[in-house]
Amino acid sequence: MKSFAPLVLLLALPVVALAITEPKTETEYPDTLVLATAAGDVTLEATGVALREKTFMKVDVYTIVSYVVAGTDLGDEPHEMLRTVDVPKRIQMDLRRGFSREKLVNSFSEVIAKNYDDMSPIQADMDLFLAYFDRDAQENDVLVFDYEPGVGLTTTLNGETKGTIENAAFAEALWTVWFGKKPANKGLRKALSGAE
Repeated sequence: MKSFAPLVLLLALPVVALAITEPKTETEYPDTLVLATAAGDVTLEATGVALREKTFMKVDVYTIVSYVVAGTDLGDEPHEMLRTVDVPKRIQMDLRRGFSREKLVNSFSEVIAKNYDDMSPIQADMDLFLAYFDRDAQENDVLVFDYEPGVGLTTTLNGETKGTIENAAFAEALWTVWFGKKPANKGLRKALSGAE
């Protein structure tokens, strides 16, 4: 009689999820995740992870990870594709320190404004987006931005949905913060684009 012990042992082993890690903070993110969309579940894969630091003292502000639907061809300029491609995608920010609401909203609005000569097509959406943030940012806050074609940009703070903006142009505008021609930080853009 054949022994099935090796097979039982193999089936009992846990499935190890793969992760990508931000080196300085050792923050881990799954390298793939499943996003529920109106068209059904889709698999997103990580394009990169990074750490945002400020001042000459290199104070940790947030870790960040970028995802795009699996199989997306990012071409020779992945940051351009990640900003403009009309497919499901996600940005997640994990705050590592607290700071004022004013600093939080300015960090979005000032960078977006640098990437646009005319803000009028997205200004109403910008105002709505900034209104989601009605308190100071706190250490360990988790911000998630999910974009879904035909639905829009959904913002979640610590698991609470703040709202969805249908205008796809605003989702592209938000992505300029990290992937624009004038991003918040070019090192971040490079890391999130998978260029290093």
